[in-house]
Amino acid sequence: MMQLTLNTLFPVVSTPAITYIVTVFTGDVRGAGTKSKIYLVMYGARGNKNSGKIFLEGGVFDRGRTDIFHIELAVLLSPLSRVSVGHGNVGVNRGWFCEKVVILCPFTGIQQTFPCSNWLDEKKADGLIERQLYEMVSLRKKRLKKFPWSLWVWTTDLKKAGTNSPIFIQIYGQKGRTDEILLNPNNKWFKPGIIEKFRIELPDLGRFYKIRVWHDKRSSGSGWHLERMTLMNTLNKDKYNFNCNRWLDANEDDNEIVREMTAEGPTVRRIMGMARYHVTVCTGELEGAGTDANVYLCLFGDVGDTGERLLYNCRNNTDLFEKGNADEFTIESVTMRNVRRVRIRHDGKGSGSGWYLDRVLVREEGQPESDNVEFPCLRWLDKDKDDGQLVRELLPSDSSATLKNFRYHISLKTGDVSGASTDSRVYIKLYGDKSDTIKQVLLVSDNNLKDYFERGRVDEFTLETLNIGNINRLVIGHDSTGMHASWFLGSVQIRVPRQGKQYTFPANRWLDKNQADGRLEVELYPSEVVEIQKLVHYEVEIWTGDVGGAGTSARVYMQIYGEKGKTEVLFLSSRSKVFERASKDTFQLEAADVGEVYKLRLGHTGEGFGPSWFVDTVWLRHLVVREVDLTPEEEARKKKEKDKLRQLLKKERLKAKLQRKKKKRKGSDEEDEGEEEESSSSEESSSEEEEMEEEEEEEEFGPGMQEVIEQHKFEAHRWLARGKEDNELVVELVPAGKPGPERNTYEVQVVTGNVPKAGTDANVYLTIYGEEYGDTGERPLKKSDKSNKFEQGQTDTFTIYAIDLGALTKIRIRHDNTGNRAGWFLDRIDITDMNNEITYYFPCQRWLAVEEDDGQLSRELLPVDESYVLPQSEEGRGGGDNNPLDNLALEQKDKSTTFSVTIKTGVKKNAGTDANVFITLFGTQDDTGMTLLKSSKTNSDKFERDSIEIFTVETLDLGDLWKVRLGHDNTGKAPGWFVDWVEVDAPSLGKCMTFPCGRWLAKNEDDGSIIRDLFHAELQTRLYTPFVPYEITLYTSDVFAAGTDANIFIIIYGCDAVCTQQKYLCTNKREQKQFFERKSASRFIVELEDVGEIIEKIRIGHNNTGMNPGWHCSHVDIRRLLPDKDGAETLTFPCDRWLATSEDDKKTIRELVPYDIFTEKYMKDGSLRQVYKEVEEPLDIVLYSVQIFTGNIPGAGTDAKVYITIYGDLGDTGERYLGKSENRTNKFERGTADTFIIEAADLGVIYKIKLRHDNSKWCADWYVEKVEIWNDTNEDEFLFLCGRWLSLKKEDGRLERLFYEKEYTGDRSSNCSSPADFWEIALSSKMADVDISTVTGPMADYVQEGPIIPYYVSVTTGKHKDAATDSRAFIFLIGEDDERSKRIWLDYPRGKRGFSRGSVEEFYVAGLDVGIIKKIELGHDGASPESCWLVEELCLAVPTQGTKYMLNCNCWLAKDRGDGITSRVFDLLDAMVVNIGVKVLYEMTVWTGDVVGGGTDSNIFMTLYGINGSTEEMQLDKKKARFEREQNDTFIMEILDIAPFTKMRIRIDGLGSRPEWFLERILLKNMNTGDLTMFYYGDWLSQRKGKKTLVCEMCAVIDEEEMMEWTSYTVAVKTSDILGAGTDANVFIIIFGENGDSGTLALKQSANWNKFERNNTDTFNFPDMLSLGHLCKLRVWHDNKGIFPGWHLSYVDVKDNSRDETFHFQCDCWLSKSEGDGQTVRDFACANNKICDELEETTTCEQSWESCLLHFYQAASCGKVSKPTRSS
Repeated sequence: MMQLTLNTLFPVVSTPAITYIVTVFTGDVRGAGTKSKIYLVMYGARGNKNSGKIFLEGGVFDRGRTDIFHIELAVLLSPLSRVSVGHGNVGVNRGWFCEKVVILCPFTGIQQTFPCSNWLDEKKADGLIERQLYEMVSLRKKRLKKFPWSLWVWTTDLKKAGTNSPIFIQIYGQKGRTDEILLNPNNKWFKPGIIEKFRIELPDLGRFYKIRVWHDKRSSGSGWHLERMTLMNTLNKDKYNFNCNRWLDANEDDNEIVREMTAEGPTVRRIMGMARYHVTVCTGELEGAGTDANVYLCLFGDVGDTGERLLYNCRNNTDLFEKGNADEFTIESVTMRNVRRVRIRHDGKGSGSGWYLDRVLVREEGQPESDNVEFPCLRWLDKDKDDGQLVRELLPSDSSATLKNFRYHISLKTGDVSGASTDSRVYIKLYGDKSDTIKQVLLVSDNNLKDYFERGRVDEFTLETLNIGNINRLVIGHDSTGMHASWFLGSVQIRVPRQGKQYTFPANRWLDKNQADGRLEVELYPSEVVEIQKLVHYEVEIWTGDVGGAGTSARVYMQIYGEKGKTEVLFLSSRSKVFERASKDTFQLEAADVGEVYKLRLGHTGEGFGPSWFVDTVWLRHLVVREVDLTPEEEARKKKEKDKLRQLLKKERLKAKLQRKKKKRKGSDEEDEGEEEESSSSEESSSEEEEMEEEEEEEEFGPGMQEVIEQHKFEAHRWLARGKEDNELVVELVPAGKPGPERNTYEVQVVTGNVPKAGTDANVYLTIYGEEYGDTGERPLKKSDKSNKFEQGQTDTFTIYAIDLGALTKIRIRHDNTGNRAGWFLDRIDITDMNNEITYYFPCQRWLAVEEDDGQLSRELLPVDESYVLPQSEEGRGGGDNNPLDNLALEQKDKSTTFSVTIKTGVKKNAGTDANVFITLFGTQDDTGMTLLKSSKTNSDKFERDSIEIFTVETLDLGDLWKVRLGHDNTGKAPGWFVDWVEVDAPSLGKCMTFPCGRWLAKNEDDGSIIRDLFHAELQTRLYTPFVPYEITLYTSDVFAAGTDANIFIIIYGCDAVCTQQKYLCTNKREQKQFFERKSASRFIVELEDVGEIIEKIRIGHNNTGMNPGWHCSHVDIRRLLPDKDGAETLTFPCDRWLATSEDDKKTIRELVPYDIFTEKYMKDGSLRQVYKEVEEPLDIVLYSVQIFTGNIPGAGTDAKVYITIYGDLGDTGERYLGKSENRTNKFERGTADTFIIEAADLGVIYKIKLRHDNSKWCADWYVEKVEIWNDTNEDEFLFLCGRWLSLKKEDGRLERLFYEKEYTGDRSSNCSSPADFWEIALSSKMADVDISTVTGPMADYVQEGPIIPYYVSVTTGKHKDAATDSRAFIFLIGEDDERSKRIWLDYPRGKRGFSRGSVEEFYVAGLDVGIIKKIELGHDGASPESCWLVEELCLAVPTQGTKYMLNCNCWLAKDRGDGITSRVFDLLDAMVVNIGVKVLYEMTVWTGDVVGGGTDSNIFMTLYGINGSTEEMQLDKKKARFEREQNDTFIMEILDIAPFTKMRIRIDGLGSRPEWFLERILLKNMNTGDLTMFYYGDWLSQRKGKKTLVCEMCAVIDEEEMMEWTSYTVAVKTSDILGAGTDANVFIIIFGENGDSGTLALKQSANWNKFERNNTDTFNFPDMLSLGHLCKLRVWHDNKGIFPGWHLSYVDVKDNSRDETFHFQCDCWLSKSEGDGQTVRDFACANNKICDELEETTTCEQSWESCLLHFYQAASCGKVSKPTRSS
């Protein structure tokens, strides 16, 4: 077993030293290792102090290796500001790739990470061989603080006093103890008469009171004679002496190799005495009870423990631990006062290592034997018996160790990498905030895998010990033995049911001498602590009777019921043979706390060769907390113990005081004496306070409350066997001697329906639920009064014996789908309570069959009144309206919950299963029981690789769903199954919950389990409006061929256009044939959205399939419960029309409005009030004339099928197929108008339509010019200007478009298709006055309280093969004072999900303005081990602050990778900060003119000018419906702070299918100040229309005042008089002035026919331009086209005609590729402008702002990159 080792051995020095543990990671890239000498320099917090250059001697620095160094300095530098790392650049392989450096200072407990990921090689990268590394603050961790101490060890000068045995010490203080510390790791000699000094680091233990020293060698010559030890704190000089003067030798003195020494010296306030404890270990009398293994024992007392002692020095026996022996031992230690607990174990070695321990007796020597404290065990310590544990912790006989001990369930996952498995002995030690465990070797696995710690497998172990509190760390390692010692540890998970917590410790590292850092032991900290179901311990003792054949080989189970509920079914298992004749078997169980127990169900499975069992008695024990009154004798004993303790403490204090005085008399300095006297009073007073606290008994459970054992006796004295007594295999028992429920008998009559093939051959199971005492548990219905059970039309009678349940509330009936004919139509079940002579009737009248109904094999049924199932007249009970049960269907549906269960099978190889799969849903009230998943709605071949299955599970009174149990029976050729996730959707609850799995259910994979308990991921839970049940009855008319075999659908509408989804009423073709027959009523109970109190209309239709699809509907009734559930209302919707393509108006869709309402309400006196009334002012049925104009352009017509949906403020028409045109045979031809009649309920004011086609036929493309809709009733007309293509090949490639009515000015958020659209609405001004709590629908996820600003987020995913994820990512923003935004989801537009490997994803989001951002948290909602995501870089841009943060992350967000967390907080001190210029939010509204063809597909660009400068050209995002004819579009823009604005330039690129645009005007609103700026234009941007230009400039109008003047410019251009000076190229200029620039001006029309000829002057006029003020610069260029493009320009004169001022620009240079300097672009300053210099400073900003936005400001040339200052 590996031991903790001292850091190093040091020479004697006088200066205190601070230790730094430096871990250097060499990269895993080719050639990364080096042979050069590596050095390190550490710098303090402010950089003022440093360590100097430290060479890291002894390191390997090979590729992929980790080297650890322990450095001691005389100065405290932690936390470090930076480190320098470099090498000497000598040797053959001198280059080195350093990945990172991690430095831990135990004194401060701060661990810092300094990333490098760079070469230190003069031939690679930048050639540096020394680098400055800065900390990544986000990775800073707090570790256990340790303080430096010096230890001196005196070995006496006796002959053979020295030793080279491994010497261990353990130090005890008031706050705890150290781990065992190895003093001489290399077996260094402790020589006689020599003083050895060691430097050790210890946690804060308070004052020390003892030390233990030992070695483990018992051979001759290995002994050691220790004189004493001294400990001194190197910082504050506190000193402790420990005197020994004894042998540690198995052949000397008392033959002991362990010594304890009490602490003495000036720091000690109490000197504790030594004590010898007499221990008697009693081995049991059972066969094979003795052991040959090494036995270890540890005593725990009020103060400390003895440590683990090997029991070899027996006082009375030579052969130890033999059957029936009582072996006596003496243990010497510092006094522990009272011994409270004993831990005893053996090492499992030897051929007969199994051991049955009876008890352990302990007393202090010198005390009478009557003072022996008995610690009973009565259990095996054997791998193959009992629970397989080799360690037992025992409590005195008046307590129960098995009940009071905590069980720690440990799951060790070995990584899935090559060579990950190990043959070594693995050990673990847990540390809690109360105590710690021993270093436990994990020898016996709970899940019994063939080989432990194999690649990719999970091994489970249980550690039973005292309560150590909340676990804060653990140590795990192995001893490196075996053929294959190396081990890759994935993670450790510890489940503590009694705490209700589960701890996850990620490792993902090698424990191997030759891998990584070469360590075999690692300390781990929890990455996640989650709450789980809290359980309590039960001890069950079962006595099997002493009669012939009483024992059983079957699996025995039990279930406990109490006032708080019930436990799950608990199977009683053991490694020993149990339930033998006349035997007593004890079991330890962890289960839910049921409170006061009132019954217990005991049974067995009936399997095996001898299943019959005679059970005699059952004892059940558990701990309860209650008030306990002490007897006078107990109070006297307690007082006596307190007095004794006070005397002992006083004696210890006096002893310490006398020792201090004695040392003073021996010659200590007077100054020291004075200081001693001065401090003694304060120290002793504090000591007395500590002692008084120690005397006070801790009242853990409150004043006067104690934890006591409560036990219940259950007397059975009966057989559980087939063919004996009552043939039952299960019995219910009540506690003896306590009042409770009586036994009862229930007669069960099962009535199978009288429909074809109604009977079943399957095994049927029944569970009966009562109001008072739980349920009967699942009982098989085996013995009927009929020889052949469950036949068609047959009634079978069964008898069930159980405890009286009170009034029956429900039953659950199911079958296992076995046999030749498994499907079963159950009519009803009648149950008679024989005690009370009451019969309960449970009607069903449904199938329990895979191929029928909803495919469920289980039903939960409610009792009904006798009158519903046994009417006076039995005639016509099969008729629809005559069946009384039909009136109860709606009420029963309302009481049930229907779950839609979706299961995703993984994509791993062989992930699918052939086994029988089952599921159990657990709620806070009940569970569904085992439900077989046989009928999938999606696939006939279920659970194949990468498949998704959907099932229906219906239940009653489940409560809140919190757990799902999924499993299979391991049958079939390939039973192994890998499950990704389970989704459970409950429409009636409005909740869809996801239960991640990501694990195998297979015997040969993972942990070998084929059943998994899954818990929901809170972040993946989806909430929506709960559904309510509707009873829908459709009446088919009594006319010829009125019936249909098509599938009928319905949509229900409430007020304000609220409606349900479209719901098809039949679930399969069999139902389509069964329902909707002529003169019939077809009744359906469906769950749909709640449309409110009023139903205004319904839409019914069918899919026109089947042999006879036409249907004549008489009327429709819709019945639903009243809001307070005290009655129901029925609405009647008359129809009396055909829904057929060959009858009436050839329509298959009808809209119906209600005519009357029938209300039934139960009054307070119990009477039923019935009211008929007509609907007041129902909606009218209206005929709408829809005229669709197809455009008159080439290819405009279509042959595809066209569909339209019309929306009004009262609802919509649903999608209608435009089949028959009223005026044309050939529809939708070019340049034509087609008219269609649509019948619908009054839509009110129509504001929107949706047009689409199915892209069928050859000529599918369609250009729609406009749509006109005419209400034939009130003659309202609505016009929709379209002018768009519906085509995959043209415009934006869409086949579906929304169009708004010409005059509509309302909300157009239905156009939103991406999260960015919704974020933009959240930022808009119209949300300012909205009550956020009232927002519903998709917008609810985007609105939030407080000031909202936009953010740009960019995430780069790594290139590792497993780096991608399909999880949903989110961020939190954390500002000053820890102000925190709500969770901001990084969602894509529809259809995209996840982050692919190597991708860079960008998101536009909005969130709370938290001020200066200090931290950002990035995470995802993946909860399964498969949800891995490697984040390489995270960028966050805040335009309103002008800042962009770039974080180099390179970290995993994964359960099974890195440090095991799926969200991480990044400190922005680690970020590179880019200044991108502060932006101001503006709401921009653009009006497109009401002219034909006014909308555009071109790209639109905007440049803004203001008093404080100008912006770069920005593109206006068109989205999918902006800039359309007579439309105003509002969106958010981020603009540089240049206001007040002076002008705006708009440019379009003239591309797209509609290259022209009629711009009316633009409004800018400052979101902060509310200031408005208007820009008017009112003309075309077109090369063919209006001004025939694609660019326009608009003057800013503020408060109805124009901010600029208008003018015209005359430009005179003089070409030089030199050879070849003229040009044939096209020339362009830009004029710059104090008011911005002119934009590009083409010099086209001159007075000269041939422009720019040698020595010519060409004049150009530019009328109607905004004045630029004083001009300062001119930019001239040409396009270098033509035969002679070169040009020598003399000068340019620009005249401002309104100011009558000319500005001269002297040039005198070539603009030519072949002359001069080859430039064709020139900037010239104004030669006659005095303020030119000033204007140059305030001219156009040359930053590329919009491109920064589009690329998330990456590599922004306009900003400065800076490293933030760092502080400690």
